[in-house]
Amino acid sequence: MPVQSNNDWDPLEEIIIGTADNCVHPTMNISTHSFIYGGEDYEDIKHFDGQPIAQWIVDEANEDLQGLEDCLKGLGVKVMRPDPVDHNQKFSTPEWETTGWYTFCPRDLLLPLDNMIIECPSPMRARYFETRAYYEHLYRWMKEGTQWINAPKPILTDDNYQLEDRSEATLVNKEIIFDAPNIVRLGRDLLCQVSNSGNQLGFEWLKTILEPKGYRIHVAEKYYSFAHFDSTVLPLRPGLVLLNAGRLSEDWYPPIFKDWDKIWVGEEDLHVPPANTGVAPCSPYIGLNFLSVNPELVIVDEKQESLRRILGKHGIETIGLPMRQARSMSGGFHCATLDTKRKGSLEDYFR
Repeated sequence: MPVQSNNDWDPLEEIIIGTADNCVHPTMNISTHSFIYGGEDYEDIKHFDGQPIAQWIVDEANEDLQGLEDCLKGLGVKVMRPDPVDHNQKFSTPEWETTGWYTFCPRDLLLPLDNMIIECPSPMRARYFETRAYYEHLYRWMKEGTQWINAPKPILTDDNYQLEDRSEATLVNKEIIFDAPNIVRLGRDLLCQVSNSGNQLGFEWLKTILEPKGYRIHVAEKYYSFAHFDSTVLPLRPGLVLLNAGRLSEDWYPPIFKDWDKIWVGEEDLHVPPANTGVAPCSPYIGLNFLSVNPELVIVDEKQESLRRILGKHGIETIGLPMRQARSMSGGFHCATLDTKRKGSLEDYFR
């Protein structure tokens, strides 16, 4: 099968790695504020509007992505990259105009499930056409038998967002909206996180598509509202999950993992990467954003020495690689990749 990916731990065979080329700070509208800077005041971020990202940051980010590519190829993994996109170019709908952002994080907008891939309806206007960077791959996969589904495009008017109560998700439940990393893939079970980047309507739509195919949707709400779930809930293999102790606790975690062994890691266990862009577009927990090569091996930021020791105690080997701009670019090794093929079939881990 051209696409075959059901979880984050089966042995990795093919992957897309992003690029920092042509990235910009996106137009500073309410969708950008809500998604990237949901905890910040507008006065502290308005100067980013459409500005280039410093070339030295781009260069370091690309160097580290190339190092990741070289490492994965050395492990026998096939690596693909996005097509070039000029993110500085403006585009519009009848309701708004914006620039793009980047193609650093292919994980965000494409959701592989078995031999199917879903284009996700991002809450961010700057990402409206971002998946065009992957059309060469998407068309090839479709011609080879992969089911390619595009979720309904939201209109993304201002009333999709609220910034009055930051203790709640800034994305409201008006249109079908979700990013792929809001969904933790566990074979036939999908844990779907309500947050600033995914809402109930999004998962209701996903349910209409996936439940007839034998999937079960589990909605996780009020655990962590800022953005994605892949620095909060990280399954390592069937029966073992790493959980972010800064956001979850032994009394408060998704109940689907009740019978799994749990590794608890908090901010005190992490090296916090610098935010070289000034105001950080993601949290200190980006250091938890690792990529599993197989159930016994993960690729981790080389600075995360404590995390590597913790994983080692559970029989998981680590490869440390540089990811110097993870916090500046809002993406670690999991965000900056999309595993399109893993050796394994669609399994049921909970029945």
